[in-house]
Amino acid sequence: MADRLLLRGGAVVSMDPDVGNLPKGDVLIEGDKIVQIAPNIQADAQVIDVSGDIVIPGLIDTHRHTWECAIRGCAPNATLDDYFVEVLDTFAPLYRPDDVYASNLAGALECINAGITTLLDWSHINNTPEHPDAGVRGLQESGIRAVYAYGSANLSLNDYWNQSKIVIPKDDVRRVRDRYFSSKDGLLTMQ
Repeated sequence: MADRLLLRGGAVVSMDPDVGNLPKGDVLIEGDKIVQIAPNIQADAQVIDVSGDIVIPGLIDTHRHTWECAIRGCAPNATLDDYFVEVLDTFAPLYRPDDVYASNLAGALECINAGITTLLDWSHINNTPEHPDAGVRGLQESGIRAVYAYGSANLSLNDYWNQSKIVIPKDDVRRVRDRYFSSKDGLLTMQ
């Protein structure tokens, strides 16, 4: 991304009552921050003509299992019970760390392509310590802003409904937090 980027001539929906909406306006971005929104901005910046387009802040996806990107559509008519059997009991145990990496990278890029710039990744594919490492790496490389929610490993339907059987490896949660999430204000944070 250029250091300064000017989106010119779009219909701006600011989501900020102090700024309001502009039927035709410009948005100036410096680095990763919006620094100005106005009807006509003159600035030394890379200009992108967005006339005829709607300019909105990035969308937020508050519940995604990003690792499932590669198997989307495998059970289109599944009930919740079917999901646990077909996805968590069948596919999840077969996933290797490289599969998690590829799915998280593709899933996060798919989000960005759809206008989602922030997501909560409820990652319940942590079958081994290498699985969360790979998942976090995929999110990092995509450039998306994400909250990583370390979930339990693949569960059976019976274990899910009987939550006392769900074991979260606290030592590995700490390891992942300490290794990847030492800052609370980075693009990736951990919940």
